Amino acid sequence: MKKLVSLLLVGVMLLAVAGCSGGTPSQPGSTAQPPAQTSKAGDPAPEQKTFDIIYLTPSTASQFWTYIGIGFENAIKDLEKKEGVKINFSTVGPAEESQTEDYVTAFEQCIAKKPDAIVTATLAIDATIPKAREATQNGIVLNFVNCGLGSGNDGANAETYNQFYYCSNDTIGELAAQAFLDAMKKKNMPIDKGTIGINMNVENEALNHRIQSFRDSMTKNAPKLVQTDTYYNGNVVEKAQANAENIISTFGADLIGMYSGNNITGDGVCLAVQSAGIGSKIVSVAVDSDDIEIAALKNGTLDAIIVQDAYDQGYKCMENAIMTLLTGKNPESEKQVNCPPVIITPDNMNDAAMLDLLDPTRLKQN
Repeated sequence: MKKLVSLLLVGVMLLAVAGCSGGTPSQPGSTAQPPAQTSKAGDPAPEQKTFDIIYLTPSTASQFWTYIGIGFENAIKDLEKKEGVKINFSTVGPAEESQTEDYVTAFEQCIAKKPDAIVTATLAIDATIPKAREATQNGIVLNFVNCGLGSGNDGANAETYNQFYYCSNDTIGELAAQAFLDAMKKKNMPIDKGTIGINMNVENEALNHRIQSFRDSMTKNAPKLVQTDTYYNGNVVEKAQANAENIISTFGADLIGMYSGNNITGDGVCLAVQSAGIGSKIVSVAVDSDDIEIAALKNGTLDAIIVQDAYDQGYKCMENAIMTLLTGKNPESEKQVNCPPVIITPDNMNDAAMLDLLDPTRLKQN
């Protein structure tokens, strides 16, 4: 009996020594794990979360969508540092905005890759709606920026995506009309006669608001001015230039100015106006900025640009996507958030804030 008790005591002591040693057994094939990594406070260190996010751009060639992308990239860098996450970020999409079929195909390919989130903008609303629904139903956080599945404040198709940051196209058109009339006043041009050439890239449910709100504002404030039909260019600079040259030759001395609904259209119009040497004789107002328009604003070929805060839209869109992934819910109280535009003219274009809006590459983090 005493021998049995002694053997039991020895066994207990051996177990105690093994349990306090903190080492791993030396036997081959052991599955014991090393001690958990701890933080300085003694708590287990949190595992770094990694997310795959794709930017599906409508155009890899457009400076405007590049500006949006800079907002994305800076938000990623800030959130990686602030939240301790890792973002695998990639950009895909067609070269030109007019390649909407390629955009839809790219959307399908993005969904097949099963990323954690997709951030995008669309110029093909009807074809994008079913893809958006599919992405959301598959658990992908889908955020739209600038161009979504409606005009923005109409809340259209809101159930098919997570969040939408946009700039009111109605406001863009209204500000364009205001800038146009201000430029006419500055050039001492009467508002009771003359023709305005209307130019746009593509016919789109949301973008049409930029044209219609401009038309409505001009009709209200200068009802005697004639407005042409809208000349569409398919988002091709050469076509936009040809359209503008056609307007210039058709209406001659009766032409008092032109309105360009986006930056590609503005590029073509600026080139045509400069070539014709009529920058001082007419008013030209465009929407969104790029290198050609900035140069035209400096040399007097362009009187004003209605500039959206592309960088801010991109930053907020990406920040929201990452926080939605981290928290499991959309942090915004409203599903559509408007980011207002501003009027930039030769008089204010050198202000620091305006320079950042005209060229968000100035804000890019290294």
